Amino acid sequence: MSDRDGWFDGRGLDLLRENFLDDHEGWKKYIEDSQITAEEILEQENRIISMLRDLEPTIDDDLHKRLTDVLLEYEVLVNMALIHYPSVMDSEQYWSLSLSQGH
Repeated sequence: MSDRDGWFDGRGLDLLRENFLDDHEGWKKYIEDSQITAEEILEQENRIISMLRDLEPTIDDDLHKRLTDVLLEYEVLVNMALIHYPSVMDSEQYWSLSLSQGH
């Protein structure tokens, strides 16, 4: 049996969990003053880059390509959300659409 915490299994840390940010120490630190600065965005970006640099040499070429594809698609999602921010702020509508898509 694996110690892996599945991303979508409804147990542990799930990527689609609405309250993920409530428990994330980095997020709580960044939002404690009710604003996010450019420096904080760069700090988070550097945290992700560091994690990816540590991860990259540990994965094979196939997984590297697949993970690269996921990261690029996630980048598209982040930019879509930034441009169309008001539409994703209706959490109830967003989650009902997300769940109806079978995610």
